[in-house]
Amino acid sequence: MYSTFGLLVESFKVFDEMPHRNTVTWNVLITGLVMWGEVELAYSVFNRMPDRSVVSWTLVMDGYTRSNQPAKALTLFREMVVVHGIEPNEVTLLTIFPAVANLGYVKICQSVHGYAEKKGFNEFDTRIRNALIDLYAKCGCIDGAISFFNEIPEHRKNLVSWTSAISSFAMNGMGREAVECFETMEKAGMRPNRVTFLSVLNGCSHGGLVEEGLRFFNKMVNDFQLVPDIKHYGCLVDMLGRDGRLEEAERVALQVPLDIANVVIWRTLLGACSVHNNVHIGQRVTRKILEMERRHGGDYVLMSNILVRVGRFTDAERLREIIDKRIAFKIPGYSLV
Repeated sequence: MYSTFGLLVESFKVFDEMPHRNTVTWNVLITGLVMWGEVELAYSVFNRMPDRSVVSWTLVMDGYTRSNQPAKALTLFREMVVVHGIEPNEVTLLTIFPAVANLGYVKICQSVHGYAEKKGFNEFDTRIRNALIDLYAKCGCIDGAISFFNEIPEHRKNLVSWTSAISSFAMNGMGREAVECFETMEKAGMRPNRVTFLSVLNGCSHGGLVEEGLRFFNKMVNDFQLVPDIKHYGCLVDMLGRDGRLEEAERVALQVPLDIANVVIWRTLLGACSVHNNVHIGQRVTRKILEMERRHGGDYVLMSNILVRVGRFTDAERLREIIDKRIAFKIPGYSLV
């Protein structure tokens, strides 16, 4: 209870006062620490445990994965299996997959896949199969993702399997293949949900398939009566913006319901205006952004760059002065070189 409400000091106090503790007690404390981002503290508690179950190891791995420390999560996984001889369960594998994807190492992906295959998880757990499709795709191995998808018997493919395959094509810039996979899925009798439509819309956006993307968006709303969320609208704005259809993109942005509207949609459109050097729409978009959030310096800089590229240096300088007057902040750039 204390952990759930973020009262970690009180949680520790109750824990320390307990005359007897079991593995569940320790795991509950670790869960609370991980929930509130105290991963290193959770790890120190984990190291004090007299007996650590597979759940204990999985909780700490999950903490490192969620805190964007995939290498530590993977090191812990290896230690659990190789050093301590504890066999992971399906939840452990589903926890470690995002860490592997974050690192993007195909060889590690293949090793984890081989382990899951050896232990029989692939055969009986559809969640593992679907997660492996996504894992291969995120590691940039689209051939591995689709090959694994094709190996799944037709009667075992569920909507998540198809969505993972469509998403795999989309994230690797294969828009046409994503569309074809969606159409094959429909022929197989699967009813797409909002996530499936988002995946195919992403594929259309990155593949330059604007008309197909518009068709899928209308199909989602009119044929399946699914309510678009901010991600669907954002994808549509991005797709139209990439193609230079800025007026249409602006109309879509204006149609976003107020209860889900956010500044990201307009920043996406402003980025498209920058690519196509459209000052007029860029100025309208900038005003809209400033109505929602005035202190983000990047918006001013982007509009200023548009003005410079079309030769309106005085207006660009005036905009730069506004940044200083409004004390707008800009995250500084950095180089890995």
